Amino acid sequence: MSGSVKKSRAAVERRNLIVPQMRDYDELGMRQEWVPHLMYFHPRNVALKSVTTDEFGFRNTTGFKPGAPTALLVGGSSVFGIGSTSDAMTIPSLLNATTKYNWLNFGGRAFNSTQEAILVHLSNTKKIDGPIVVMSGANNLTRSLMSGSFSKMFGAFFHQGLFESQMRSAAVGNRALARQLVAGLRERFGVGRKLRSQPVSNTSDSKAESYNAMLTVFERDCEYFQMLAKHNSTSASFVLQPFAPWIQKSLTTQETELFKLLDQEAEGFSRVLSELAERKQQYTQDLQTICARTGLKFVDLNTAPELQKPEWLFVDRVHLTDAGYSVVTKLLVRDLAL
Repeated sequence: MSGSVKKSRAAVERRNLIVPQMRDYDELGMRQEWVPHLMYFHPRNVALKSVTTDEFGFRNTTGFKPGAPTALLVGGSSVFGIGSTSDAMTIPSLLNATTKYNWLNFGGRAFNSTQEAILVHLSNTKKIDGPIVVMSGANNLTRSLMSGSFSKMFGAFFHQGLFESQMRSAAVGNRALARQLVAGLRERFGVGRKLRSQPVSNTSDSKAESYNAMLTVFERDCEYFQMLAKHNSTSASFVLQPFAPWIQKSLTTQETELFKLLDQEAEGFSRVLSELAERKQQYTQDLQTICARTGLKFVDLNTAPELQKPEWLFVDRVHLTDAGYSVVTKLLVRDLAL
């Protein structure tokens, strides 16, 4: 075992002593399922101490109120509730306890905005008579800064390299099979033509182009949520999720150590982390402009003084503690008049 691997494992073990619930989320990630359209989703019917999922892989919420209007909280892993100690401490469950709505948890781990929209579409939820709130943003920007293709139509997603590698392997297998078939036809009947491979479109590695393509995709996804809201005679809002590098926060002892351990576990992420911090202002302005153009209310939680206090709110730079999720819930209720 290499020194870097040992260092990474030691960092994870130390993290698990500070936030033991993260063991459950690690296990959940190891058991993720490959599914149509979404690419991947949480495993179904999970029953761990800190997290449970239903028959489709959605996280269960608590506090259901019979007859109450149905509202949607959509987003990535923070909406799912990575870091919370139980289903009851996720934002949708906390909203169930503090608002008149029944909130469904449409959080997808490592999802981009397109996967978030597809998840809502696939659920075919018939009754949406409460607000639609999308709390997201970090994954879109992070993925646009990473290596790999980024299309104005398809966007880009996490684990894309693995997907493309497997598809290339399958294509090689298909071409080999075709060559054998054609060779057999020629030998038997003296016929057959060589198959021409389809040209592969080149995608630019330019960060500027990737960033602009990401914004194009984001605007399309915002338009979807706005159309869904209008169809159901309700409202749609976009909330830029709290992200530690974007908040002028006094870190606690626990947060300082957890962030340091995270850097030891993923040493190669430092460049992207630096760029995320640098792009925050421009990115926020661009998202706000797009939301105004598409009719979504925009809220930036990274400016909230409540998240800047020296309280233990983060288990890592993007996921929250129970206390952190509680603070965010109160901010959503206040800023969106829920």
